[in-house]
Amino acid sequence: MCWELLAQQDETIIWKKTSKTSCYAARKPGVGPSVCNKGQDVESPFYRPLQSCIGGTQSKRWIPIEARKAWPSRANLNATELKLYGLHSEEFMEDMGNWRAAVRNYWSLLSPLIFSDHPKRPGDEDPAAPYNMVRNVLDMNSRFGGLNSALLEAGKNVWVMNVVPANGPNSLPAIIDRGFLGVLHDW
Repeated sequence: MCWELLAQQDETIIWKKTSKTSCYAARKPGVGPSVCNKGQDVESPFYRPLQSCIGGTQSKRWIPIEARKAWPSRANLNATELKLYGLHSEEFMEDMGNWRAAVRNYWSLLSPLIFSDHPKRPGDEDPAAPYNMVRNVLDMNSRFGGLNSALLEAGKNVWVMNVVPANGPNSLPAIIDRGFLGVLHDW
């Protein structure tokens, strides 16, 4: 299965799946599950029957974990990365701009309600949030994870669940590769 031994102590062993795609090609035929062919190795395995092959090895998105950018800089995609997902930079940047403005606006509207003990004066910085006041956010129509990214950039300490509708374009791979949490869901 192309695993690397990381550590062993007595009967406890820790293995890591290798990030080298060459390992899969070098396996002996008939040993373990086969590698998915191009027709089976799809970018989006959601709502498809399980297959008895190892997928992802032929994907354009295959980037070894060691080669990925560190968090949170990984949340920002460049033009080359956007092309992997079939996204246009203009559309992506417009979506990001809209979410940045929305977060500024929503947070300024919510601040008096959240911080009723500490009324915010125009031009003042947001006071530190009371413990557990706004903690979880559900983005029910997450296109590219823009709300999640805007909250991260604004320094808002919230947990976001990005939901991509199953009946629209599947942008979940882009959201997950940005380091965000997300699900594909049919409302």
